[in-house]
Amino acid sequence: MCTVVVRVDPAGEWPVTVLALRDESPDRPWDPPAAWWPERDPSVRGVRDRSAGGAWLAASDTAGLAVVLNRAEPVPSTDGTWTTRGVVPLDAVDGVLPGADGQLPTTRAFNLVRATADGVTVSTWDGEAVRTTDLGPGVHMVTHGAPDDPTAPRIGRWLDAFRAAPAPTAPPVLGPFDELRTADAGTDAGDGWSGWFGLLAESAALPSDDPDAILRDAVEPDGHVATLSIVAAAVGRDRTVLQHARLERPGRLDGSVELHRA
Repeated sequence: MCTVVVRVDPAGEWPVTVLALRDESPDRPWDPPAAWWPERDPSVRGVRDRSAGGAWLAASDTAGLAVVLNRAEPVPSTDGTWTTRGVVPLDAVDGVLPGADGQLPTTRAFNLVRATADGVTVSTWDGEAVRTTDLGPGVHMVTHGAPDDPTAPRIGRWLDAFRAAPAPTAPPVLGPFDELRTADAGTDAGDGWSGWFGLLAESAALPSDDPDAILRDAVEPDGHVATLSIVAAAVGRDRTVLQHARLERPGRLDGSVELHRA
């Protein structure tokens, strides 16, 4: 199950900053952020799932960003098939939110984090109804259940720590792993991300199959899933900046990584 940490500051130059970690089967192929969907909108870029063609995270300068996180509730299907959840972030940055047209999603259950310069919402589809929660100013955490739920693994362990740490207020200047190494050395590169990346580095001390682990490599009810990549993002009023890192060793911060800026 993926993890998203988000800071909301409506008065800030960059009203929203996001740290998003993607958990998926290591055997499922995917591509780093780029403009993979020109038939929709050539300005939309995101992390593409090669198998189904959708996006885990999608963004554009004018529409902010959207991230989908899997939920576990069963969703009935008359023929045993569902629409890929990867369409949900793409639709969201196109201005179509789940349930907005009165039609229930035809996907499995999900949380959708939708961030624009005007604020952040979480839309939840649990197989029965779509509900939307507005995230107010401050720092929030979303996994596979309700936002900021203290009974949820990871949130109960780490949300207060993220709220207590200095929060990023602008796009990362360096690649995420440069910042992680800087945080490990006890210094700050000056772009404001060292507090959050320092917590991420601290969390890596947990076993990757611990329920509280943010960086995961475990057998879940849906099979083997691991943290494959990290996105650090900032949403402004006319620009969205993504820094993306692919983990060479799923669920681990050690080892080399591929860095991308989009």
